Amino acid sequence: MKLAYLLNTFSHRGLYPADRAKVLLPALKFTDSKVFVPSSNTSLIEYLVTQNIKANIYKNNGQLLEILKLFNPNCIIHDSGNSEKDLIRHLKSFNCPLIHFDDHGDGSALADIVFQALYENPKDLSKANYVYGPTGFIPTHQLIYKNNNMLQDPPHIVVAFPYEDPENLTYRTLRHLVQLHIPLQISVVVDEYYKHDINELKRFALTRKSIKVISTKEPEAYIYNSDIVITSGAYTPFLVAQQKIPCIVLCAHEEEMNFAFPQEENGFANLGLGRKIKQSYLQNAVMEIILHDNRRKAYIQKQKNFQFSSNLEEVVKLIDQTIANKKEEQEIVR
Repeated sequence: MKLAYLLNTFSHRGLYPADRAKVLLPALKFTDSKVFVPSSNTSLIEYLVTQNIKANIYKNNGQLLEILKLFNPNCIIHDSGNSEKDLIRHLKSFNCPLIHFDDHGDGSALADIVFQALYENPKDLSKANYVYGPTGFIPTHQLIYKNNNMLQDPPHIVVAFPYEDPENLTYRTLRHLVQLHIPLQISVVVDEYYKHDINELKRFALTRKSIKVISTKEPEAYIYNSDIVITSGAYTPFLVAQQKIPCIVLCAHEEEMNFAFPQEENGFANLGLGRKIKQSYLQNAVMEIILHDNRRKAYIQKQKNFQFSSNLEEVVKLIDQTIANKKEEQEIVR
């Protein structure tokens, strides 16, 4: 059995799809699996090298289809963002199951199953091929849990916008936080792909000993020790919810404005588009969590409604079932 795994990432979403692939590939137990990545995404290609995943590079969709014809897969996984109908129509010609992750594109309607972890509030929940909700978020890290019943003294805020942070929400957030004249610990966490000048952040740290700027390959390792996390609205909120920490969301992209998971009812203070946020809105959200213990605990309690530990098993089961259903359909046609 051959699996073609089409993988791509985006500057505002981060590298989580690559981490998901690393966990999912061995769990699916295909005899031959190949990961296909567009040549333009050099950061992803470099990251896959560090994860010991061989990337098969293609320049455009035409070349991808030619390579796939030679490979002749029995199943295709598409974790490359929003798909175009034209490409998916061509992939359908391989007559094998199409499994999609987090796809709001026109091509998703042609997939056999779509795991929509970055789901919007769907108007039509009756679509049989969509799995809406957190199921598609597969935990990829061993987490450390702390007792978060009480705030630290002073409260500890972690600012963690993933990957390139194209709108530089890291800097914007820190600039607003330093105007809060209360005792705070602030940890600003960036990874190696942060595309702005880290020295701009470090200048703030010179003004206050309580501010730390941390450059790390594992930003998730610093989240667990926080009282409040400030991040974007794609995958990091799922990581935060695993650890049950109050979280303020500043959307890094317009598409995140529509995502249904990082919202008030699930334990998040979503302030909308980060580049348009007013200083007073962010400061008020921080102070509300610090000063109102019932509010803080309500966020934690709402996040406790979500359990992610069985998601990998559930996703594998649904993929296996989709493959089996496809085989039955093909046998009936014959």
